Amino acid sequence: MSASFETVPVVDVHKDNIQTIWPSLMLALKSATYVAIDTELSGIGDRKTLNARQIEERYKSMSESAKSRSIVSLGFSCFKLTEVTGCNSSPVTNGDGDDCNDENNFAKSNKWVFSVQTFNITALCSDEYIVEPPSLEFLVDHGFDFNKQYAKGISYYRGPDRPDFPGPSFLRQLFISVLVSEVPVVFHNALMDLMFLYQNLYTNLPTSSSMFLADLTEMFPNGMIDTKYVTDFQHRMPASYLEYVFRKRQRDNYFGIESHRSYCAIDIPNYAKMSDQVIVCNVKLPQSYTTDIPEEQIDKLKDSVCEVFGGHGWCGKGSKCKRSHDIDLILDLDQFVQTKKRRKRKRRRHNRENSELSEESKDTFDDSIQEEVTPIENVEENECHVKDITLPADILKKPVEIVRSGSHRAGFDAFMTGFILSTYIAQYGSYNGSFLLKDLGVDQMKNSIYLTGKDHPLNIVKSSFSKTSKEHRDKFMKLKVGRPLES
Repeated sequence: MSASFETVPVVDVHKDNIQTIWPSLMLALKSATYVAIDTELSGIGDRKTLNARQIEERYKSMSESAKSRSIVSLGFSCFKLTEVTGCNSSPVTNGDGDDCNDENNFAKSNKWVFSVQTFNITALCSDEYIVEPPSLEFLVDHGFDFNKQYAKGISYYRGPDRPDFPGPSFLRQLFISVLVSEVPVVFHNALMDLMFLYQNLYTNLPTSSSMFLADLTEMFPNGMIDTKYVTDFQHRMPASYLEYVFRKRQRDNYFGIESHRSYCAIDIPNYAKMSDQVIVCNVKLPQSYTTDIPEEQIDKLKDSVCEVFGGHGWCGKGSKCKRSHDIDLILDLDQFVQTKKRRKRKRRRHNRENSELSEESKDTFDDSIQEEVTPIENVEENECHVKDITLPADILKKPVEIVRSGSHRAGFDAFMTGFILSTYIAQYGSYNGSFLLKDLGVDQMKNSIYLTGKDHPLNIVKSSFSKTSKEHRDKFMKLKVGRPLES
Protein backbone atom coordinates (compact mmCIF):
# COMPACT_ATOMS: atom_id res chain seq x y z
CA MET A 1 0.00 0.00 0.00
CA SER A 2 1.33 3.44 -0.88
CA ALA A 3 0.51 7.14 -1.08
CA SER A 4 2.89 7.39 -4.05
CA PHE A 5 1.34 4.79 -6.36
CA GLU A 6 2.60 4.96 -9.94
CA THR A 7 0.03 2.84 -11.80
CA VAL A 8 -3.67 2.12 -11.55
CA PRO A 9 -4.89 -1.29 -12.80
CA VAL A 10 -8.37 -1.27 -14.32
CA VAL A 11 -10.16 -4.56 -15.02
CA ASP A 12 -11.43 -4.53 -18.61
CA VAL A 13 -14.96 -6.01 -18.64
CA HIS A 14 -16.82 -7.00 -21.83
CA LYS A 15 -19.33 -9.61 -23.00
CA ASP A 16 -16.68 -12.34 -23.35
CA ASN A 17 -15.57 -12.19 -19.70
CA ILE A 18 -18.47 -10.64 -17.76
CA GLN A 19 -19.67 -13.97 -16.37
CA THR A 20 -16.18 -14.79 -15.09
CA ILE A 21 -15.61 -11.38 -13.52
CA TRP A 22 -19.16 -10.94 -12.18
CA PRO A 23 -18.56 -12.64 -8.76
CA SER A 24 -15.50 -10.45 -8.10
CA LEU A 25 -17.40 -7.33 -9.16
CA MET A 26 -20.29 -8.17 -6.84
CA LEU A 27 -17.95 -8.87 -3.91
CA ALA A 28 -16.10 -5.59 -4.44
CA LEU A 29 -19.39 -3.70 -4.64
CA LYS A 30 -21.01 -5.24 -1.57
CA SER A 31 -17.95 -4.74 0.63
CA ALA A 32 -17.20 -1.16 -0.50
CA THR A 33 -17.28 1.89 1.75
CA TYR A 34 -18.35 3.81 -1.33
CA VAL A 35 -18.44 3.30 -5.10
CA ALA A 36 -17.28 5.90 -7.60
CA ILE A 37 -19.12 5.81 -10.93
CA ASP A 38 -18.43 7.40 -14.31
CA THR A 39 -20.04 7.10 -17.74
CA GLU A 40 -18.84 7.73 -21.28
CA LEU A 41 -21.67 8.75 -23.60
CA SER A 42 -22.42 8.80 -27.33
CA GLY A 43 -23.41 12.46 -26.95
CA ILE A 44 -24.94 14.92 -24.51
CA GLY A 45 -27.14 17.14 -26.69
CA ASP A 46 -27.28 20.92 -27.11
CA ARG A 47 -24.89 22.52 -24.64
CA LYS A 48 -26.87 25.78 -24.59
CA THR A 49 -30.06 24.13 -23.34
CA LEU A 50 -28.06 21.87 -21.02
CA ASN A 51 -26.88 25.01 -19.24
CA ALA A 52 -30.20 26.88 -19.41
CA ARG A 53 -30.88 29.43 -16.70
CA GLN A 54 -33.94 27.61 -15.36
CA ILE A 55 -33.23 24.25 -13.71
CA GLU A 56 -36.41 22.72 -15.11
CA GLU A 57 -35.31 23.60 -18.66
CA ARG A 58 -31.96 21.94 -18.02
CA TYR A 59 -33.68 18.85 -16.68
CA LYS A 60 -35.93 18.51 -19.73
CA SER A 61 -32.98 18.95 -22.09
CA MET A 62 -30.92 16.33 -20.25
CA SER A 63 -33.91 13.99 -20.22
CA GLU A 64 -34.16 14.18 -24.01
CA SER A 65 -30.42 13.45 -24.28
CA ALA A 66 -30.65 10.45 -21.94
CA LYS A 67 -33.59 9.06 -23.94
CA SER A 68 -31.90 9.45 -27.33
CA ARG A 69 -28.18 8.90 -26.59
CA SER A 70 -26.48 5.91 -25.00
CA ILE A 71 -23.83 4.86 -22.50
CA VAL A 72 -20.80 3.49 -24.36
CA SER A 73 -18.77 2.56 -21.29
CA LEU A 74 -19.32 2.45 -17.56
CA GLY A 75 -16.70 2.86 -14.84
CA PHE A 76 -16.99 1.40 -11.32
CA SER A 77 -14.28 1.95 -8.72
CA CYS A 78 -14.96 0.30 -5.35
CA PHE A 79 -13.17 1.93 -2.38
CA LYS A 80 -13.09 0.00 0.88
CA LEU A 81 -11.65 1.70 3.96
CA THR A 82 -9.58 -0.99 5.71
CA GLU A 83 -7.35 0.84 8.15
CA VAL A 84 -6.95 4.17 9.93
CA THR A 85 -3.59 4.61 11.62
CA GLY A 86 -3.07 7.61 13.86
CA CYS A 87 0.36 9.17 14.10
CA ASN A 88 2.03 8.54 17.47
CA SER A 89 -0.38 5.66 18.06
CA SER A 90 -0.78 2.02 17.30
CA PRO A 91 -2.78 1.18 14.16
CA VAL A 92 -6.51 0.69 14.34
CA THR A 93 -6.31 -2.55 12.31
CA ASN A 94 -3.27 -4.43 11.16
CA GLY A 95 -1.26 -1.29 10.31
CA ASP A 96 2.38 -0.75 11.09
CA GLY A 97 2.42 3.06 11.23
CA ASP A 98 5.77 3.27 9.44
CA ASP A 99 4.83 6.55 7.83
CA CYS A 100 3.90 8.11 11.16
CA ASN A 101 7.04 7.72 13.25
CA ASP A 102 7.92 11.35 13.90
CA GLU A 103 7.42 12.22 17.55
CA ASN A 104 6.57 15.80 16.56
CA ASN A 105 3.61 14.77 14.37
CA PHE A 106 0.24 16.36 15.02
CA ALA A 107 -1.98 14.17 17.20
CA LYS A 108 -4.89 14.38 14.74
CA SER A 109 -2.86 13.30 11.73
CA ASN A 110 -3.98 9.96 10.29
CA LYS A 111 -3.06 7.52 7.55
CA TRP A 112 -6.22 6.29 5.81
CA VAL A 113 -5.83 3.04 3.87
CA PHE A 114 -8.27 2.17 1.08
CA SER A 115 -8.41 -1.11 -0.80
CA VAL A 116 -9.46 -0.32 -4.38
CA GLN A 117 -10.82 -2.38 -7.26
CA THR A 118 -11.68 -0.64 -10.53
CA PHE A 119 -13.67 -1.91 -13.51
CA ASN A 120 -14.10 -0.49 -17.00
CA ILE A 121 -17.23 -1.97 -18.60
CA THR A 122 -17.81 -1.70 -22.34
CA ALA A 123 -21.51 -1.20 -23.10
CA LEU A 124 -23.58 -1.45 -26.28
CA CYS A 125 -27.17 -0.21 -26.38
CA SER A 126 -29.50 -2.52 -28.32
CA ASP A 127 -31.90 0.35 -29.09
CA GLU A 128 -31.33 2.99 -31.74
CA TYR A 129 -29.40 5.97 -30.42
CA ILE A 130 -27.84 9.23 -31.58
CA VAL A 131 -24.08 9.58 -31.89
CA GLU A 132 -22.49 13.02 -31.94
CA PRO A 133 -19.28 13.44 -33.97
CA PRO A 134 -17.63 15.79 -31.41
CA SER A 135 -18.23 13.27 -28.61
CA LEU A 136 -16.91 10.38 -30.71
CA GLU A 137 -13.87 12.38 -31.77
CA PHE A 138 -13.16 13.22 -28.13
CA LEU A 139 -13.36 9.56 -27.13
CA VAL A 140 -11.15 8.44 -30.00
CA ASP A 141 -8.57 11.10 -29.10
CA HIS A 142 -8.47 9.58 -25.62
CA GLY A 143 -8.06 5.98 -26.70
CA PHE A 144 -11.62 4.67 -26.89
CA ASP A 145 -11.90 1.69 -29.26
CA PHE A 146 -15.24 1.69 -31.10
CA ASN A 147 -14.38 -1.49 -32.98
CA LYS A 148 -14.07 -3.23 -29.64
CA GLN A 149 -17.32 -1.71 -28.43
CA TYR A 150 -19.34 -3.12 -31.32
CA ALA A 151 -17.55 -6.48 -31.13
CA LYS A 152 -17.54 -6.98 -27.35
CA GLY A 153 -19.90 -4.43 -25.81
CA ILE A 154 -22.32 -5.78 -23.19
CA SER A 155 -25.83 -5.40 -24.55
CA TYR A 156 -28.47 -3.42 -22.66
CA TYR A 157 -31.71 -1.54 -23.36
CA ARG A 158 -33.14 1.77 -22.15
CA GLY A 159 -36.29 2.50 -20.16
CA PRO A 160 -38.52 0.11 -18.19
CA ASP A 161 -37.79 -3.60 -17.66
CA ARG A 162 -38.32 -5.96 -20.58
CA PRO A 163 -38.90 -9.52 -19.34
CA ASP A 164 -38.62 -10.78 -22.93
CA PHE A 165 -35.14 -9.28 -23.50
CA PRO A 166 -32.90 -12.08 -24.89
CA GLY A 167 -30.12 -13.07 -22.52
CA PRO A 168 -29.13 -11.64 -19.14
CA SER A 169 -29.08 -7.86 -18.70
CA PHE A 170 -25.86 -7.55 -16.71
CA LEU A 171 -25.63 -3.77 -16.71
CA ARG A 172 -29.15 -3.25 -15.43
CA GLN A 173 -28.58 -5.89 -12.77
CA LEU A 174 -25.34 -4.17 -11.78
CA PHE A 175 -27.16 -0.89 -11.22
CA ILE A 176 -29.87 -2.71 -9.25
CA SER A 177 -27.11 -4.28 -7.11
CA VAL A 178 -25.85 -0.78 -6.28
CA LEU A 179 -29.33 0.21 -5.10
CA VAL A 180 -29.94 -3.00 -3.15
CA SER A 181 -26.58 -2.78 -1.38
CA GLU A 182 -27.37 0.84 -0.37
CA VAL A 183 -23.70 1.70 -0.86
CA PRO A 184 -22.94 5.45 -1.03
CA VAL A 185 -22.12 6.57 -4.57
CA VAL A 186 -19.66 9.19 -5.77
CA PHE A 187 -19.58 11.14 -9.05
CA HIS A 188 -17.67 14.07 -10.51
CA ASN A 189 -20.26 16.45 -11.98
CA ALA A 190 -23.06 14.06 -11.11
CA LEU A 191 -26.27 15.27 -12.75
CA MET A 192 -25.72 13.98 -16.30
CA ASP A 193 -24.37 10.63 -15.06
CA LEU A 194 -27.35 10.15 -12.73
CA MET A 195 -29.90 10.94 -15.42
CA PHE A 196 -28.28 8.62 -17.98
CA LEU A 197 -28.02 5.80 -15.44
CA TYR A 198 -31.67 6.25 -14.47
CA GLN A 199 -32.98 6.27 -18.05
CA ASN A 200 -30.60 3.65 -19.47
CA LEU A 201 -30.40 1.14 -16.62
CA TYR A 202 -33.44 1.73 -14.38
CA THR A 203 -36.65 3.07 -15.92
CA ASN A 204 -38.07 6.14 -17.69
CA LEU A 205 -37.09 9.47 -16.19
CA PRO A 206 -39.83 11.37 -14.32
CA THR A 207 -41.45 14.36 -15.99
CA SER A 208 -40.11 16.89 -13.47
CA SER A 209 -36.83 17.51 -11.69
CA SER A 210 -38.51 17.60 -8.25
CA MET A 211 -39.91 14.11 -8.82
CA PHE A 212 -36.48 12.93 -10.01
CA LEU A 213 -34.85 14.28 -6.85
CA ALA A 214 -37.49 12.57 -4.72
CA ASP A 215 -36.74 9.27 -6.45
CA LEU A 216 -33.02 9.68 -5.81
CA THR A 217 -33.53 10.11 -2.07
CA GLU A 218 -35.10 6.63 -1.96
CA MET A 219 -32.70 5.03 -4.42
CA PHE A 220 -29.60 6.18 -2.50
CA PRO A 221 -30.59 6.29 1.19
CA ASN A 222 -26.96 6.59 2.31
CA GLY A 223 -26.41 9.56 0.06
CA MET A 224 -24.22 10.55 -2.85
CA ILE A 225 -21.26 12.89 -3.16
CA ASP A 226 -20.34 15.07 -6.14
CA THR A 227 -16.59 15.75 -5.94
CA LYS A 228 -16.89 18.63 -8.41
CA TYR A 229 -19.24 20.40 -5.99
CA VAL A 230 -16.90 19.70 -3.07
CA THR A 231 -13.93 21.01 -5.06
CA ASP A 232 -15.66 24.20 -6.21
CA PHE A 233 -17.69 25.16 -3.15
CA GLN A 234 -15.86 23.65 -0.17
CA HIS A 235 -12.23 22.99 -1.05
CA ARG A 236 -12.03 25.78 -3.68
CA MET A 237 -9.40 25.06 -6.32
CA PRO A 238 -8.45 27.26 -9.30
CA ALA A 239 -10.08 24.65 -11.60
CA SER A 240 -12.44 21.75 -10.91
CA TYR A 241 -12.34 19.45 -13.94
CA LEU A 242 -11.59 15.84 -13.10
CA GLU A 243 -8.04 15.41 -14.37
CA TYR A 244 -6.88 18.66 -12.74
CA VAL A 245 -8.43 17.87 -9.36
CA PHE A 246 -7.13 14.30 -9.34
CA ARG A 247 -3.55 15.26 -10.14
CA LYS A 248 -3.57 18.13 -7.67
CA ARG A 249 -4.94 15.91 -4.91
CA GLN A 250 -2.48 13.14 -5.79
CA ARG A 251 0.43 15.55 -5.43
CA ASP A 252 -0.88 17.16 -2.25
CA ASN A 253 -1.57 13.73 -0.76
CA TYR A 254 1.99 12.56 -1.40
CA PHE A 255 3.61 15.69 0.03
CA GLY A 256 1.24 15.54 2.98
CA ILE A 257 3.40 12.72 4.35
CA GLU A 258 6.42 15.01 4.58
CA SER A 259 4.28 17.74 6.13
CA HIS A 260 2.89 15.40 8.81
CA ARG A 261 -0.67 15.92 7.58
CA SER A 262 -3.34 13.27 7.20
CA TYR A 263 -3.13 11.37 3.93
CA CYS A 264 -4.54 8.28 2.25
CA ALA A 265 -2.76 5.17 0.95
CA ILE A 266 -4.04 2.93 -1.82
CA ASP A 267 -3.97 -0.86 -1.60
CA ILE A 268 -4.54 -2.56 -4.97
CA PRO A 269 -4.99 -6.34 -5.48
CA ASN A 270 -2.43 -8.34 -7.42
CA TYR A 271 -3.84 -8.99 -10.88
CA ALA A 272 -0.90 -11.08 -12.13
CA LYS A 273 -3.09 -14.08 -12.99
CA MET A 274 -5.43 -11.99 -15.12
CA SER A 275 -2.97 -9.52 -16.62
CA ASP A 276 -4.49 -9.99 -20.07
CA GLN A 277 -7.76 -8.53 -18.75
CA VAL A 278 -6.26 -5.51 -17.00
CA ILE A 279 -5.57 -2.04 -18.38
CA VAL A 280 -2.67 -0.35 -16.57
CA CYS A 281 -2.89 3.46 -16.36
CA ASN A 282 0.30 5.38 -15.58
CA VAL A 283 -0.07 8.06 -12.89
CA LYS A 284 3.57 8.42 -11.84
CA LEU A 285 4.39 11.82 -10.38
CA PRO A 286 7.29 13.92 -11.72
CA GLN A 287 10.62 13.09 -10.09
CA SER A 288 11.74 16.56 -9.08
CA TYR A 289 10.66 20.18 -8.81
CA THR A 290 12.39 23.54 -8.54
CA THR A 291 11.32 27.07 -7.67
CA ASP A 292 14.31 28.73 -9.30
CA ILE A 293 12.73 29.61 -12.65
CA PRO A 294 13.50 32.87 -14.51
CA GLU A 295 10.48 35.08 -15.06
CA GLU A 296 10.96 35.12 -18.82
CA GLN A 297 10.89 31.31 -18.90
CA ILE A 298 7.61 31.28 -16.98
CA ASP A 299 6.04 33.53 -19.61
CA LYS A 300 7.28 31.23 -22.36
CA LEU A 301 5.85 28.17 -20.62
CA LYS A 302 2.50 29.92 -20.09
CA ASP A 303 2.33 30.66 -23.82
CA SER A 304 2.95 26.98 -24.59
CA VAL A 305 -0.07 25.80 -22.59
CA CYS A 306 -3.57 25.60 -24.05
CA GLU A 307 -5.47 28.18 -22.01
CA VAL A 308 -8.87 26.65 -22.79
CA PHE A 309 -7.82 23.17 -21.69
CA GLY A 310 -5.99 24.54 -18.65
CA GLY A 311 -9.15 26.25 -17.43
CA HIS A 312 -11.80 23.70 -18.37
CA GLY A 313 -10.12 20.34 -19.13
CA TRP A 314 -11.56 20.32 -22.63
CA CYS A 315 -10.37 21.81 -25.92
CA GLY A 316 -12.46 21.89 -29.08
CA LYS A 317 -9.38 21.35 -31.23
CA GLY A 318 -8.64 18.02 -29.55
CA SER A 319 -5.48 16.35 -30.83
CA LYS A 320 -5.09 19.10 -33.45
CA CYS A 321 -4.38 21.70 -30.79
CA LYS A 322 -0.84 23.06 -31.12
CA ARG A 323 -0.54 23.93 -27.44
CA SER A 324 0.23 21.64 -24.54
CA HIS A 325 -2.43 19.78 -22.56
CA ASP A 326 0.16 18.55 -20.02
CA ILE A 327 -1.71 18.58 -16.71
CA ASP A 328 1.49 18.58 -14.63
CA LEU A 329 2.78 21.67 -16.42
CA ILE A 330 -0.59 23.38 -15.90
CA LEU A 331 -0.48 22.55 -12.18
CA ASP A 332 3.13 23.67 -11.88
CA LEU A 333 2.35 27.05 -13.41
CA ASP A 334 -0.72 27.49 -11.20
CA GLN A 335 1.40 26.65 -8.16
CA PHE A 336 4.04 29.15 -9.21
CA VAL A 337 1.45 31.92 -9.58
CA GLN A 338 -0.19 31.09 -6.24
CA THR A 339 3.16 30.99 -4.45
CA LYS A 340 4.10 34.35 -5.92
CA LYS A 341 0.78 35.90 -4.86
CA ARG A 342 1.10 34.43 -1.36
CA ARG A 343 4.54 35.94 -0.93
CA LYS A 344 3.30 39.35 -2.07
CA ARG A 345 0.41 39.21 0.40
CA LYS A 346 2.77 38.29 3.22
CA ARG A 347 5.14 41.10 2.36
CA ARG A 348 2.30 43.62 2.33
CA ARG A 349 0.96 42.27 5.63
CA HIS A 350 4.44 42.24 7.16
CA ASN A 351 5.15 45.80 6.02
CA ARG A 352 1.74 46.99 7.27
CA GLU A 353 2.31 45.40 10.69
CA ASN A 354 5.78 46.94 10.96
CA SER A 355 4.38 50.33 9.99
CA GLU A 356 1.66 50.11 12.64
CA LEU A 357 4.23 48.98 15.17
CA SER A 358 6.44 51.92 14.34
CA GLU A 359 3.57 54.41 14.71
CA GLU A 360 2.58 53.00 18.09
CA SER A 361 6.15 53.14 19.37
CA LYS A 362 6.30 56.88 18.63
CA ASP A 363 3.39 57.55 20.98
CA THR A 364 4.10 55.26 23.91
CA PHE A 365 6.26 52.37 24.99
CA ASP A 366 4.49 49.08 25.79
CA ASP A 367 6.20 45.91 27.03
CA SER A 368 3.84 43.86 24.87
CA ILE A 369 5.50 45.29 21.77
CA GLN A 370 8.86 43.82 22.67
CA GLU A 371 7.96 40.35 21.39
CA GLU A 372 10.08 39.20 18.49
CA VAL A 373 8.70 39.76 14.98
CA THR A 374 9.21 36.70 12.80
CA PRO A 375 11.09 37.51 9.59
CA ILE A 376 9.01 37.05 6.48
CA GLU A 377 11.34 34.33 5.20
CA ASN A 378 10.62 32.17 8.22
CA VAL A 379 6.90 32.73 7.97
CA GLU A 380 7.08 31.62 4.36
CA GLU A 381 8.85 28.40 5.24
CA ASN A 382 6.63 27.48 8.17
CA GLU A 383 3.14 28.19 6.83
CA CYS A 384 1.14 24.96 7.29
CA HIS A 385 4.26 22.91 6.45
CA VAL A 386 3.43 23.39 2.76
CA LYS A 387 6.17 22.50 0.32
CA ASP A 388 6.25 24.86 -2.68
CA ILE A 389 6.09 22.90 -5.91
CA THR A 390 6.42 24.69 -9.20
CA LEU A 391 8.20 23.29 -12.23
CA PRO A 392 10.08 20.12 -13.13
CA ALA A 393 13.78 20.74 -12.58
CA ASP A 394 14.78 19.74 -16.10
CA ILE A 395 12.17 21.86 -17.88
CA LEU A 396 14.75 24.48 -18.91
CA LYS A 397 17.04 21.90 -20.50
CA LYS A 398 14.66 20.80 -23.24
CA PRO A 399 12.15 22.38 -25.62
CA VAL A 400 8.54 22.48 -24.52
CA GLU A 401 6.71 19.27 -25.50
CA ILE A 402 3.16 19.28 -26.78
CA VAL A 403 1.56 16.73 -24.47
CA ARG A 404 -1.99 15.44 -24.75
CA SER A 405 -4.10 14.85 -21.68
CA GLY A 406 -4.29 11.42 -20.07
CA SER A 407 -6.39 8.36 -20.80
CA HIS A 408 -10.10 9.09 -20.63
CA ARG A 409 -11.72 5.74 -19.92
CA ALA A 410 -14.76 5.46 -17.69
CA GLY A 411 -12.98 3.05 -15.33
CA PHE A 412 -9.97 5.29 -14.81
CA ASP A 413 -12.21 8.36 -14.46
CA ALA A 414 -14.17 6.50 -11.79
CA PHE A 415 -10.91 5.74 -9.96
CA MET A 416 -9.86 9.39 -10.13
CA THR A 417 -13.24 10.40 -8.70
CA GLY A 418 -13.01 7.89 -5.85
CA PHE A 419 -9.42 8.86 -5.05
CA ILE A 420 -10.35 12.54 -4.86
CA LEU A 421 -12.96 11.70 -2.23
CA SER A 422 -10.48 9.55 -0.29
CA THR A 423 -8.13 12.54 0.01
CA TYR A 424 -11.01 14.78 1.12
CA ILE A 425 -11.91 12.21 3.77
CA ALA A 426 -8.30 12.19 4.97
CA GLN A 427 -8.20 16.00 5.09
CA TYR A 428 -11.66 16.86 6.40
CA GLY A 429 -13.02 13.65 7.89
CA SER A 430 -12.75 12.11 11.34
CA TYR A 431 -12.43 8.57 12.65
CA ASN A 432 -14.46 7.23 15.55
CA GLY A 433 -14.07 3.48 15.16
CA SER A 434 -16.47 2.94 12.25
CA PHE A 435 -15.48 2.38 8.62
CA LEU A 436 -18.89 3.42 7.26
CA LEU A 437 -18.93 6.59 5.17
CA LYS A 438 -21.80 8.04 7.20
CA ASP A 439 -19.56 7.92 10.32
CA LEU A 440 -16.46 9.57 8.78
CA GLY A 441 -17.44 13.18 9.36
CA VAL A 442 -18.14 14.18 5.75
CA ASP A 443 -21.93 14.63 5.90
CA GLN A 444 -21.52 18.24 4.75
CA MET A 445 -20.40 16.89 1.36
CA LYS A 446 -23.44 14.68 0.77
CA ASN A 447 -26.40 15.18 -1.54
CA SER A 448 -25.29 18.41 -3.21
CA ILE A 449 -24.84 18.30 -6.98
CA TYR A 450 -22.77 20.76 -8.98
CA LEU A 451 -24.67 23.02 -11.40
CA THR A 452 -22.69 24.66 -14.20
CA GLY A 453 -22.90 28.45 -14.05
CA LYS A 454 -24.70 28.52 -10.70
CA ASP A 455 -23.40 29.71 -7.35
CA HIS A 456 -25.44 27.09 -5.51
CA PRO A 457 -25.81 23.30 -5.79
CA LEU A 458 -28.81 21.17 -6.64
CA ASN A 459 -29.74 19.56 -3.33
CA ILE A 460 -30.94 15.95 -3.32
CA VAL A 461 -33.98 16.32 -1.08
CA LYS A 462 -37.56 15.18 -1.25
CA SER A 463 -39.80 18.23 -1.43
CA SER A 464 -42.96 18.22 0.67
CA PHE A 465 -44.78 19.34 -2.50
CA SER A 466 -43.51 16.53 -4.75
CA LYS A 467 -44.11 12.79 -4.81
CA THR A 468 -41.88 10.08 -6.21
CA SER A 469 -42.64 8.90 -9.75
CA LYS A 470 -45.03 5.99 -10.33
CA GLU A 471 -42.55 3.97 -12.42
CA HIS A 472 -39.95 4.31 -9.67
CA ARG A 473 -42.44 3.31 -6.95
CA ASP A 474 -43.52 0.21 -8.87
CA LYS A 475 -39.96 -0.89 -9.51
CA PHE A 476 -38.62 0.03 -6.08
CA MET A 477 -41.36 -1.99 -4.41
CA LYS A 478 -40.10 -5.08 -6.22
CA LEU A 479 -36.62 -4.41 -4.83
CA LYS A 480 -37.97 -4.05 -1.31
CA VAL A 481 -39.88 -7.33 -1.36
CA GLY A 482 -37.02 -9.12 -3.12
CA ARG A 483 -38.94 -10.22 -6.20
CA PRO A 484 -36.94 -10.71 -9.40
CA LEU A 485 -37.00 -7.73 -11.76
CA GLU A 486 -36.49 -9.70 -14.95
CA SER A 487 -36.87 -13.24 -16.13
